[in-house]
Amino acid sequence: MSLKDEKAEDLAKILHTIGETVTWNSRSFRALVSEPAIGEELNLGGFTGTGDFTVKIPIADFNGGPRPKLGDVIGFDGDRFRITRVTNHPRYPMLVLVVSPRD
Repeated sequence: MSLKDEKAEDLAKILHTIGETVTWNSRSFRALVSEPAIGEELNLGGFTGTGDFTVKIPIADFNGGPRPKLGDVIGFDGDRFRITRVTNHPRYPMLVLVVSPRD
């Protein structure tokens, strides 16, 4: 078994054990979801609460099809969030999404 295969197998075990379910485009995925970073942002009229977090989904789970993109909505834990950043590094096996509460 190659090192890449071993890593994929280990990732599948991690996702099975501690992964959480997210939905995108009517599909469910097991993902690693970080704790939300809570803060305040100055807007017109004062400060408003903000919170964002990362969602990491194995690229292989998309089977070469479309992937989430900036501005898409993703569901997690009964709420819906807007994707504000997408990182897709060719040597990293996961698509990294930064999401924030929908406006």
